[in-house]
Amino acid sequence: MTDQDETTETAESDTPSDPRLDKAWELLEAGDVAAARRAVARLPQEAPEVLLVLAACCREEDDLPQAMAILRRAVVVDPEWAVPELWLAEILVGDPDTLDEALRHAARALDLSEDEVDYLSAVALKAGIELELGQAADARKTLAELPPPEVPLDDLDTALEIADLHLALGEAALARARMRTLTTAHPESPDAWHALGRAAAELDDEAEMRAAWKHTWTLDTAPGAADGEGDRLSEDEVAAVAEAALEELPARARALLQGVPIVIGEQPAEADVDAGFDPRALGLFSGTAYPENSSLGGQPGLTQIVLFRRCLERVAGSEDELREEVRTTLLHETGHFFGMDDADLEEVGLD
Repeated sequence: MTDQDETTETAESDTPSDPRLDKAWELLEAGDVAAARRAVARLPQEAPEVLLVLAACCREEDDLPQAMAILRRAVVVDPEWAVPELWLAEILVGDPDTLDEALRHAARALDLSEDEVDYLSAVALKAGIELELGQAADARKTLAELPPPEVPLDDLDTALEIADLHLALGEAALARARMRTLTTAHPESPDAWHALGRAAAELDDEAEMRAAWKHTWTLDTAPGAADGEGDRLSEDEVAAVAEAALEELPARARALLQGVPIVIGEQPAEADVDAGFDPRALGLFSGTAYPENSSLGGQPGLTQIVLFRRCLERVAGSEDELREEVRTTLLHETGHFFGMDDADLEEVGLD
């Protein structure tokens, strides 16, 4: 085959179903960015589907400026495709200075969306940006475009994100209704059960909260549930991060904490969850706070700080994030020891 023949074949096969495009996405899923680039190297580089692959490669490499440049080209080449607009908004939302631009792209993606998953993602992203910009009324209006809560949303992750937005907007009843539907459709999802429990807690429905959180705990502790959940640190590594965090405290605070053991647990105990404790809490201070007790030795064995390793791993996207979560959680729980409530801790950035 001549070069010209091969070029003609490439041009004719340049569709979303081209096997080289499919292979590129498979390679990206496997984390092989270089091979993904090679898979599309002989396809027309300005084809919108190829541009999306190249933008995805840049995102994997954390080269966000180049990813945005490629996505802007894709928008020009195919101005009726929602996905490049959506991806641009997702990148821009990470910078507080570009939230307005992110909102414009999210709105455009919403207008263009034909696929249900893209539509749901655009709704959630647009409402989230509006909330971040302090436009709560607009965010509620955007979420009102969704189907009613009794209609299952096909994309599990986006449905959970939407429930979080309802909660942030003070719409706990809507969040609960959506999560009841979601747990019926996905009874195996601990994330859905946990979100249902959070919504029930906001509504002071303790019975539903406990039942939902017990489902969460049961699924989270099932054999194999933690497989592939995230980076792991050994107990000694978690302890070392905790010790380093304690060194940030003033000398007087460290002295007062000397008698308070720091325990590394896997996750909250079943009995605590049965009593209404969040099964995904990152840490726990138990015992008598220092302002309420004249000495640390007053009630030996009852005062301690517990860090829940699996819960910390669940919320961290990388080992660096995990170490920061350990640090922040320890400082949060020491705040409770010194008599600070959650509002006090939020004021100093330890919520």
